[in-house]
Amino acid sequence: MAAPLVHQVNVKATPDAIYDAVSTARGLASFWTSASQADAKVGSIASFGFGGPTQRMRVDELKPGQRVKWTALADFPNWDGTTVTWDISPAENGETGVLFRHAGWPDQVSQDDLGSINYTWGLIVERLKQYAETGKPNPLFAFATR
Repeated sequence: MAAPLVHQVNVKATPDAIYDAVSTARGLASFWTSASQADAKVGSIASFGFGGPTQRMRVDELKPGQRVKWTALADFPNWDGTTVTWDISPAENGETGVLFRHAGWPDQVSQDDLGSINYTWGLIVERLKQYAETGKPNPLFAFATR
C-alpha cells in the first residue's frame, strides 16, 4: 500500500460545527462540491459530483464531534476501498483540530497521481477551515443549479 494522504489544520470553530460540515450534505456542499449528497447515517452512500464524474463513499463511522469515516466505491480509478477519515479533536486556544487522512491506496498508483490528489485534498481542507470559521459557503467545485 502507498502512504496515506494526510492534512492537519486547527480551526476556530467547535467540534460540532466541524462534524456538521463533514457529515451533512449542506456542510459538504459548502466547502467541497456543491453537488454533494449525504446523510449522517452509517451505511448510507454519500455522492460527490464534479460536473461529470461522481465519486460515491459509503459512510462507515459517525462519532458526533469526533470522527467521520468513509470507504470509497469504485467510481474513480484506484479509489475503490480507500478510506477517508476526518478526525476532530480539541486543540490549543479553544480551536478544533482536524486530521484528514485518505488511506489504502494500491501500490500501482503513480506518485504524480497521488501528488495531484493530495494537492486537491489540501485545497478542500483549507475550504473546510474557511467555511467553519466564517459560515460562508465557498465550495472548491461549484456548479450552477437549474
